[in-house]
Amino acid sequence: MGNVHALGYLGLGVRDLGAWEHYATDILGMQAEHTDSDGTPTLLLRMDERRYRLALTAGEDELTYVGWEVAGPDELDAVVRTLDAAGVAHKEDAALAELRGVRRLVSCTDPAGVTLEFHYGATAPKLPFVSPTGATFVTTTPDGRDLGLGHVVVTCADPDTAIAFYRDVLGFKISDYIVPIPGLVLTFLHVNPRHHSLAVAPNRPGADTKTEINHFMIEVADVDTVGRALDKVHAQKIQKLATLGRHTNDKMLSFYMHSPSGFGVEYGTQGLLIDDDNWSVVTYDAAAYWGHEFDQD
Repeated sequence: MGNVHALGYLGLGVRDLGAWEHYATDILGMQAEHTDSDGTPTLLLRMDERRYRLALTAGEDELTYVGWEVAGPDELDAVVRTLDAAGVAHKEDAALAELRGVRRLVSCTDPAGVTLEFHYGATAPKLPFVSPTGATFVTTTPDGRDLGLGHVVVTCADPDTAIAFYRDVLGFKISDYIVPIPGLVLTFLHVNPRHHSLAVAPNRPGADTKTEINHFMIEVADVDTVGRALDKVHAQKIQKLATLGRHTNDKMLSFYMHSPSGFGVEYGTQGLLIDDDNWSVVTYDAAAYWGHEFDQD
């Protein structure tokens, strides 16, 4: 495994911070904190001991950066060496590290154009996280190993090149593949026991060739939390992307819904943990054992 050990945070540009605050607190069960990012209104969303896992800044509805966490200074230095060896331009930025609330931060751009921020030393406030809906989020294993935020799925024009970068330069490992129809390959990669922290897929045929976020996933500790969130989605007439179902590869019991920005959010529980000592890569011919049907309710 490489030096990256968790998906630390995501940065999202959003057009409607007010809608996101309601959605994140009342539906997802996160705590919200208003701040600013170099004078731009920002909403920090907390789901565990970290100050935030999602940073939403006023702007266009898009993925703006992905924060990949490393264990400490030695591991960050090792990431820098691997980027140097691969000829990947990068920058260490003390001012940006302070803005993000981490000790050190090195940024680069992946082959798909996504801004990556490698960091360690994220802020953990004294006051505990208290979910407004009673949700408990799964960001560590039962024995305390870091699992991070959840996962993010991106679509891009050249997934093979992007995947090679994550594997060969950053040390991510392939979890498995899903090929729901001939020619469409979804690739899942992990950096810790969580089944995947990143998945990469090709752009839809005929769609814009720019890289986009398809969805991010957050995991909760029990099925009742998923069910209560789903009830609220129905009651508030939030558009679902897919019905409740169980995935073939990571065994997650989840449903998908539109966020206020349009891209998806997967809300689930019972995700699979990987043991690399006995893991074998396989290819699934379907994304779900049951459910996860496309839904426009």
